[in-house]
Amino acid sequence: MRVGAGVVLDHLNNFLRHEGLCFGPDVATSARATLGGMIANNSSGAHAPLYGTTADHISELEIVLGDGRVFEGRAGHETLPKQRELMGNMAMFNSLEITEHCQPGLVKRWPGYALDRAVREPDNLIHVLAGSEGTLAAIISAELQLVPTPDEIGVGLIFFDSIAEAMQATTELLDLKPAAIEHIDRVLLDQTKGQRNLKSPAACLTWTRSPASRCWSWSFMAMSRIGSPRWSGRALAGGKKSCRRSPTSITSGRCARRGLSLLTGRAGDAKPVTCIEDAAVRPKDLPAYYNALKTLIARLGLQASYYGHAASGLLHVRPVLDLHLAADLKKFREVAEEVASLVRQFKGSLAGEHGVGIARTEFLKDHVGEEMHSLMRQIKKSFDPHNLFNPGKIISDDRYQIDTNLRLGAGYALKLPFEPGASVRGQGRIVRAEISKQCNGCGGCLKHTPTMCPTFIATGEEIMSTRGPRERDSRGARVARHQG
Repeated sequence: MRVGAGVVLDHLNNFLRHEGLCFGPDVATSARATLGGMIANNSSGAHAPLYGTTADHISELEIVLGDGRVFEGRAGHETLPKQRELMGNMAMFNSLEITEHCQPGLVKRWPGYALDRAVREPDNLIHVLAGSEGTLAAIISAELQLVPTPDEIGVGLIFFDSIAEAMQATTELLDLKPAAIEHIDRVLLDQTKGQRNLKSPAACLTWTRSPASRCWSWSFMAMSRIGSPRWSGRALAGGKKSCRRSPTSITSGRCARRGLSLLTGRAGDAKPVTCIEDAAVRPKDLPAYYNALKTLIARLGLQASYYGHAASGLLHVRPVLDLHLAADLKKFREVAEEVASLVRQFKGSLAGEHGVGIARTEFLKDHVGEEMHSLMRQIKKSFDPHNLFNPGKIISDDRYQIDTNLRLGAGYALKLPFEPGASVRGQGRIVRAEISKQCNGCGGCLKHTPTMCPTFIATGEEIMSTRGPRERDSRGARVARHQG
């Protein structure tokens, strides 16, 4: 099936549902994630152990290069001979180094250009284009490989007294080949209190009636038929088990999918920040990685929530920092640098889901090593010799660092010529002034549904969406800072 780059994942799957088909990778942002963006990021989602990444489901790409030429590429195509020759040479002369760095077992993607995939099939340029984050070419359309929708879905719930126990139990369940194992900690669970659309999952999981459970882990088992739970006889340390079936208990996934918006909805200037939120290791290394990460976070005197895709070896960790303060900005850089070093020790991926972006490009060279980085620079030069596509991303030109070009930054203070009268009610409290800080920018308000902001639906202009005022205020603050 061929789709344009702007097709939204939920819209595609709704269209395919009656045919019993779907697109496998299921990102949490499926209500607004476009296929072009998913390809550029090589996105995966919770069910990566079952479906892999987006690149595994693309059979052909239509792209535009910087000089305006349009190409279609698939395995065995004769298009782009210069680039194909380059990848062939890398597979011939650098396969040992690439294989040594990209050792097997990682479920999520490697950061930068996918040399590990390209060396296995050098004549298929889709491997290097998927995950290139818009730095090599513009994606116009793609031919997708669809998968059947599962006949039945079941959910196993396991409650634990500590995160360490949950991480260890993950490794003990991997031999059952779960489609997903999701970990959610008490910090995130507590944020669901007062959320009306999460009342049903809360009642189903009884977490509000089990305050002693600090965290719990749940798994999707998506297969043709689900028999009796094969893990029912296993003794998992500290685990209290329950097995449920769709459709009721499947709504518990809302909590995991809404993790970011739940966490950033907290009051005050200190927020869970992005800098280490998608580092990934091999699932077998997850307990040791968590223990090392917990020690690091504690040493820096920080708080953090730990949730994410345990079966994929990925935890979404967002340390709570106030980026208006110079001291917290210093800690922001410290935690980013030290986690980058920690992930290297585990031979994991610095950016397993969300891409390197402009923020973490500065860490890529140290993460992959000079030789691998040199190969990536050759790929960039071959596809985009004039550096037109997202200059400074993935291949650094020193214009971006993780603690520069922030929306607000140290010393920011909102000055208004009037007393704010608007308020936001949430979770039993009133939040006044600087309402835009409650927006995390995830784009959930861009959904085209009857219950969404009517001004956005009518105009199609993002400034008229719920997050519009936040972006407007942020731009105003940046202009004022540069002029001041």
